[in-house]
Amino acid sequence: MRHISWIVTIPVALVAILFAISNRGIVTLSLWPLPFTLATPVYLATLVALVVGFLAGGFVVWNSQRRHRRRARREGNRVLYLERELKEAQARAAAAEKRLAESTRPVSGPVSGTLPGSTLPVPAAENNAPTVH
Repeated sequence: MRHISWIVTIPVALVAILFAISNRGIVTLSLWPLPFTLATPVYLATLVALVVGFLAGGFVVWNSQRRHRRRARREGNRVLYLERELKEAQARAAAAEKRLAESTRPVSGPVSGTLPGSTLPVPAAENNAPTVH
């Protein structure tokens, strides 16, 4: 990106320098209702006018983008707020799951009639003999 800016800046600077060298004549500037006059070189008057126009155009564009910057700032704040709420909700859900697990856990050992590590009942073995049909 830096190289692209130099590719643009160097030719513009060369044109400005050549313009200043070629136009060193004096011009008198005045604004009609005011009694002031200013004698200045042509290149200085032209380059100052270009810079003022550039700055004025930049201000107009910056001001016209104000609405988009404001909306982006609000949406960014909303994202931060929602992320904070999500973390709080996840923390509450984790705490609720922990409380639920603690409340359903047996107090001492597995419940009779269940397999270790499971809450499913063990089927009663009445007769281990195979059935013949």
